[in-house]
Amino acid sequence: MGLGGNALLKPSGNQSVSGEISSIKNIAKTIARLSSRFNIVITHGNGTQVGDELIKNKNSGLEMLPLYLLNAETQGSIGSIIETAINSSRPSKPFCTVVTHVVVDKSDDAFSVPTKPIGPFYTKRELGKGSKGQFSYIKENGMFRIVVPSPKPIKILEIEQIKHMLKRFNVICGGGGGIPVFIEGNSIIGANAVVDKDYTTQLIATTIKARRMILLTNADYVYKDFAGRKGKIKKVSVQEINSMIGNFEEGTIRPKIDACIRFIKNGGEIAQIGSINMLDKIIKKESGTLITR
Repeated sequence: MGLGGNALLKPSGNQSVSGEISSIKNIAKTIARLSSRFNIVITHGNGTQVGDELIKNKNSGLEMLPLYLLNAETQGSIGSIIETAINSSRPSKPFCTVVTHVVVDKSDDAFSVPTKPIGPFYTKRELGKGSKGQFSYIKENGMFRIVVPSPKPIKILEIEQIKHMLKRFNVICGGGGGIPVFIEGNSIIGANAVVDKDYTTQLIATTIKARRMILLTNADYVYKDFAGRKGKIKKVSVQEINSMIGNFEEGTIRPKIDACIRFIKNGGEIAQIGSINMLDKIIKKESGTLITR
């Protein structure tokens, strides 16, 4: 189950830790209740949060932390909020958080073409006052947002620990897509990127042989016209949605759809995309987009 970072903390409007905690508490009771019926692995995004930390670091006057360590920071803080919220709701089996590193390829094209939006939205005027030229940006609905490299995950370093812990606990892992690293000889070296949580969710789900994968976001369905929220897609085969993939924008709903396609093609039974506020109905297949074989 992947919890979208933007659904937990919106990149527009007021942002606060209390708001993030409130968002997680809203879904924690539902997840705790579901733990009596399912073994659950939770991943989560960090796009808004890691971008905020990047800006704080830049403005602190201190030496900036590399992006992979900002991923580690947000993985720990968001994981702590999720774990304590769900365990406070008395799940049938406790949740625990695994700090997770993901291997990426240094030659991935993503390092030369940043596409992953992080942090808050800026107006053109705000951009002119601040850090223009220091980062790459994408324009969305007349506003601007920092984009960073987002290479595909190749391997989950802690996957055996995750499998072992699932025998006794529910697990929170792969936070923020995982902490991206390169493998060079016997060394593990941090990579300055933000891995898309959806691809990491799929890789974990496929590797542990999960039957069902749910990606929760701030949209209730996938739409043929996603920006305009027109053409709701309720149920679709993997072949049908694959033929439509080119119609969806990179950096928005497309990674979720692509991750679902990969999950089904690699042995998963069903994949779902829907609103973080509709989890109960998504479980019952009464809401969200359902992708099948």
